[in-house]
Amino acid sequence: MADEVFPIIDLSQDDNWPDSKGPEIVEACKKWGFMILTGHGIPKDTIDSMFEMHQGFCMLPEKKKLRCVIDERQIGYDLKRSKIGMNECMVFGGVKGDIVQGDNIHPWWDAEKRAKVEEFKEMAHNLGLELLKVFATSFGLDPEYFTSAHNMNQGPGSVLRMLHYPKLGEKPKEDFPRLYSHTDWGSLTFVWPRSGGLEVETPSKRWLEVPLIPDSIVVNVGDAMSLWSGQALKSTLHKISFDNLPIGQTRWSMAYFVNANTHAKLEILKREEDGRLTLSSDQDTVLTAGEYHQARLYMSQKEDAKNNWIGQSDLSMLNTAHKLASVVEKLGVANGSGL
Repeated sequence: MADEVFPIIDLSQDDNWPDSKGPEIVEACKKWGFMILTGHGIPKDTIDSMFEMHQGFCMLPEKKKLRCVIDERQIGYDLKRSKIGMNECMVFGGVKGDIVQGDNIHPWWDAEKRAKVEEFKEMAHNLGLELLKVFATSFGLDPEYFTSAHNMNQGPGSVLRMLHYPKLGEKPKEDFPRLYSHTDWGSLTFVWPRSGGLEVETPSKRWLEVPLIPDSIVVNVGDAMSLWSGQALKSTLHKISFDNLPIGQTRWSMAYFVNANTHAKLEILKREEDGRLTLSSDQDTVLTAGEYHQARLYMSQKEDAKNNWIGQSDLSMLNTAHKLASVVEKLGVANGSGL
């Protein structure tokens, strides 16, 4: 529809933006599940430095990068060439301190580079906490209601993915997308793009390319936060197609996934007749963030097995999560596979 304008919110004009811009932020997350933030406070020099490191590492030979493949903490190098998408990325997950002190990181990332990554993650996380406070305040809850479940010192930790979609010599013969249509599993996702290509599903169910604004952050609500809010906040499908990112173009971006702590309770909010959101009395729908992630992993692999993307033996290892999956399916949030 012609009147669908992608939400762009400037935070630079007011130091008290959580109050002054809060209603606009919440409305964008209810209607679109996506928005662009400018004037967000993360310095341009810091962002530029992160991209310089990102591009420098990706220029290393693939054989060297593969020495430290991604582990269970979500730390290491990740290469995708599958039905999910075609990209490579360096992944920095774990709790606070894991990057500076931890292993499974290629020695190219020396102490100075690791410290910069840790600092950047903390900046992104702090911005995420401010947005979570905006949501809680809007719903009439304690401002710390969501933030208390997103402690950087507790697992599993939020995750920074430094993504590279390379140029391709030819379009894959298999039905591989650049990045398939999906929703994110967590609470919030921040994306710093250096080129276009990202598409989102609009409120009228058509695909729209996200505007590219230098040094801005593209923000979207994840499934866990949509579930938590009683679906007051929207988790929206997004993708990267070959139409908007042709084989002759490359895309550099960074994505920070704000995740709740493993033992945090996702107590589903319900909408009262007066529009207020309150805690549900139905304890059968209370999951921990860890249980929710288990359920989504099971559902994702179930979908992948149906599409013959993985074998049934891979799925059987997760059968203990099938009861949790039925709860999540009943709540109506999950969108098949995910990241």
